[in-house]
Amino acid sequence: MLAGDSATYLFGVIPVVHGSYSSSIIPAMLSTLLLKYVEKLVDRITPEWSKSFLKPLLIVMIVTPITLCAIAPLGLIIGNGLQSVINGIYGFAPWLAMMLFAGFMPFIVMTGMHWAFVPASMLGISGVGYDLMLLPAMLCSNTAQAGATFGAAFKTKDKETKKMAFPAAVSALLAGVTEPAMYGVTLKLKKPMVAACISGGIGGLIVGILQVKSYAFVTPSMTSLVQFISPDGGKNFLYAVIIFAVTLVLSFVLSFILTKGEAEEEAAEETELQKSAAVLTGKVEIEAPVKGKVYAPFDGVCENLFDTLHAIGITSDNGIEMLIHVGLETVALKGEPFKAHTGNGEHFKKGALLLEFDIDAIQKAGCEIQTPVIITNAEELGGVTVENERLVIGG
Repeated sequence: MLAGDSATYLFGVIPVVHGSYSSSIIPAMLSTLLLKYVEKLVDRITPEWSKSFLKPLLIVMIVTPITLCAIAPLGLIIGNGLQSVINGIYGFAPWLAMMLFAGFMPFIVMTGMHWAFVPASMLGISGVGYDLMLLPAMLCSNTAQAGATFGAAFKTKDKETKKMAFPAAVSALLAGVTEPAMYGVTLKLKKPMVAACISGGIGGLIVGILQVKSYAFVTPSMTSLVQFISPDGGKNFLYAVIIFAVTLVLSFVLSFILTKGEAEEEAAEETELQKSAAVLTGKVEIEAPVKGKVYAPFDGVCENLFDTLHAIGITSDNGIEMLIHVGLETVALKGEPFKAHTGNGEHFKKGALLLEFDIDAIQKAGCEIQTPVIITNAEELGGVTVENERLVIGG
């Protein structure tokens, strides 16, 4: 809970931790993962006739309170524990605490745990007049993100990456806004994020040794370095400038070295294409999936089970995309002659029962029972032929 907040209780009973998640991505990812499993559960328990209105309502009613009361505040709750650990380490080894804090700051920000340190930072500035931890650590981390993003921008030959990297780097450098750099460049390319964490950690090490302080609560960046000017004079500002320069240059150099260039990127892409092609070298035979029931023709996953159960889209473990449409114009039957034995997102083994249907009921309803089996990405796989009741792909 942030400083000055009073408790809020959902439905008058469930406590809700206050916090801002504008910089965090993990709460959104976890709530989306939760939604996936809740959707499967609700889909199974709601009748077909009510799915269009009852299913989304139940999903919202289940996911929203769990997200607000548990998943979203999780970063703040864990952050309070992390703060205790960092404070404990700082008590006997400030250099180690600041090195770890600044080095892992990008991931602390992603989870929203940095908000747990805000009250202590504000209390320190309003009390003793300075902050020894959060803002100095963020100076190192923000600067490292800027340098690493600049390094990636200068090294890469990909025009789209360059177009995103340069403004993201400027944003981190001048305003301390690192989200575009982290989510758009360094985390995506991985190696620049490694460079940023190493450089930020080294900057934090120097901060801990020199006991650098921030005297104003402002997001650290090049334009806000004045926050490190001590009212009593001294070398604090000079130390902050030196740390800024060292972290920026080091992260740029490391990122430039680690980021793949054009030749390396092309070689990597060619290797991946060769790996993909190797999967389908020669012939791939797929058993006929329909013999009165729909059986899995390969090991794979259910990508799209239609609400009316008349069609199912599946993908094999080696990338073959198949659509099985039971009968013709059977969508009008609204699922009545069908029974599903799998669900969206579920993995299955070859030969597993996926779908049952009543052929007589389909015919009585006036629908044809011819069942198209379509390889939707056939062109990518080298063509499809039928041999001895088997679909033969590639070769």
